[in-house]
Amino acid sequence: MFYEVLFIQVRVTSSFPYKYLEEKIMTLPMTGKNCSLALKWLISFAITLIVYWAMPIDGQTVTHHMALFLSITTWAICIWAMDAMNEIAVGLILPVLYIALCGVKQQVVYSPWLSEVPLIVIGGFALGKILQETGLGKRIGLTCVRCMGGSFTGTLIGITLAVSIVAPLVPAITGKAAIFCAIGISLCDALDFKAKGREATAVILTCCLAVASTKLCYLTGGADLVLGMGLLQKASGISSTWMEYAMHNFLPGMLYTFMSVGLVMLILPSKVDRQALRATLQTKYQELGPVTSEQKRAAILMLVTLILLATDKLHGVAAGLVLIGVTFAAFLPGVRLLDGPKFSKVNFAPLFFIMGCMTIGSAGGFLKVTTWIANNTLPYLHGMTTTTAGLASYVLGALANFLLTPLAATTTMTSPVTELGIQMNMDPRILFYSFQYGLDNYLFPYEYAVILYFFSSGYMLFKDMLKVLAARMVLTGIFLFFLAIPYWKMVL
Repeated sequence: MFYEVLFIQVRVTSSFPYKYLEEKIMTLPMTGKNCSLALKWLISFAITLIVYWAMPIDGQTVTHHMALFLSITTWAICIWAMDAMNEIAVGLILPVLYIALCGVKQQVVYSPWLSEVPLIVIGGFALGKILQETGLGKRIGLTCVRCMGGSFTGTLIGITLAVSIVAPLVPAITGKAAIFCAIGISLCDALDFKAKGREATAVILTCCLAVASTKLCYLTGGADLVLGMGLLQKASGISSTWMEYAMHNFLPGMLYTFMSVGLVMLILPSKVDRQALRATLQTKYQELGPVTSEQKRAAILMLVTLILLATDKLHGVAAGLVLIGVTFAAFLPGVRLLDGPKFSKVNFAPLFFIMGCMTIGSAGGFLKVTTWIANNTLPYLHGMTTTTAGLASYVLGALANFLLTPLAATTTMTSPVTELGIQMNMDPRILFYSFQYGLDNYLFPYEYAVILYFFSSGYMLFKDMLKVLAARMVLTGIFLFFLAIPYWKMVL
């Protein structure tokens, strides 16, 4: 059936020699794998058409281009979710479809390429190659595990504690992602955790969730928080210093972080025997031998990188530029941690997947899909109590992730959410904080650049990752309702 539909489309839309194509494809064996793939494509197209037909197109509030945008985005989500096509290919075609079918300008669709993200991805991948080639990442990872007793649970706790220590020192969340993704990969390689196996998924997902969750503890945890608090102050006149924000969010944020990592431990328990893991750890650690001069140079370079990332507010150099500068320094004669052959081995293909996904936010903003979503969701919060309104704000943030980046969602929704809080005679920061927790909950990698970065490493199995993220999304709502929102009501 799938092939018959394909032939009808080819016959109608082109002068392609379909008879030859038909003879060739009809001779292909319809194996279980082929049937499964055909079914995935049919389901993705069916859902896409349903989304388009369900849109209330009136030419003004909802335009034909807006409906097409939502349909195309839905198709991409389905393809990624069902693994029906290589994710890089979908990332490449998304901006083309938005330009050709949705009337979005080329400079808008490709504007993410002018942002800091591609620089961070390139520099971060190069940083990972240095940690891998020199063996420094393996040494750091094995040392951390050894200090935590050598158990798998201790490994995940050690990673979380390390991220928690670094979190206030490195304001750029993407900079932290580059550092800990490289360390996580090195740790998996050192302990022979197979890519996309349960243990490798747990390690990399722990790195990801620890980096993302601790962002909420500090005002400088991410650019979207700084921007959002600025918009909140402009709309309400309420300002919060760095320390005040920390007083409001450090305790809930750390509980949330360990709750997230605890879910990884619960849902993805290690199948590796504890004693066997310790024996492997001891063997691998002994194989490291003494610290080499190359590892010493790499350690100095990493320390300089960490210092530059931690002091970006002082020197004004963005994280992406820092990482590119560090990559350049690695080629210098006195450093020699990278050369042409080593750099050519870096897999930059995931960059196109990441940037393709980021076009969803830029195209959605251009077509005013974000404004339409805000106008149709915020009125439902009127008449609610503070706690239920905060929970609804959380749900709104989680839903916004499907179409917008956290930065775009913060830009679009902060002012309306703040004004709603004022109208309800409550501190609007409760709604804003809850909204930010919603933006930190996602199901698919395309929704957030940080999880995109970790997922593009190729070490996480999608279905295992999805189990943890889905449970986390539900549990976060309960956490906010019973713990975080009552705490904010008490301290604000």
